[in-house]
Amino acid sequence: MIQEKDASPTILLVEMDDDTRPILKHNLCSQGYRVIVGLEEEDAIALARGGRDRPKLILLNQVNLSIDEFVNMGRRIRECAELPSSTPIVVTAERYGEDMEGKNVKVGESEYVTYLEDAEQLMNLLQCLCPV
Repeated sequence: MIQEKDASPTILLVEMDDDTRPILKHNLCSQGYRVIVGLEEEDAIALARGGRDRPKLILLNQVNLSIDEFVNMGRRIRECAELPSSTPIVVTAERYGEDMEGKNVKVGESEYVTYLEDAEQLMNLLQCLCPV
């Protein structure tokens, strides 16, 4: 009996920015993650529901809405896609002061906001929440 094994965890990336999306996807793939990309909430729900790979983590890049709106969007995606409530949600903050730079803040049971200092910080957080 041959068992197909793909140990790479899948990340659902919700990225609205056309310039950032391919770079972020490439960086995640280079770290060993499988990546499915949603352009907006409804798209992300459909992808998470219908795909053969269920996301192990939801990553949202904050653009034009508040952090709370993005955290709630992640929660709706997780709920509507019928993902476990333990599925981590990570929101990368768009704008923040120097006092927040480099911090990862837990804002719920399994929801995080990261105030990036660099890409390595994001990869370290993802590795902690969703090891490859």
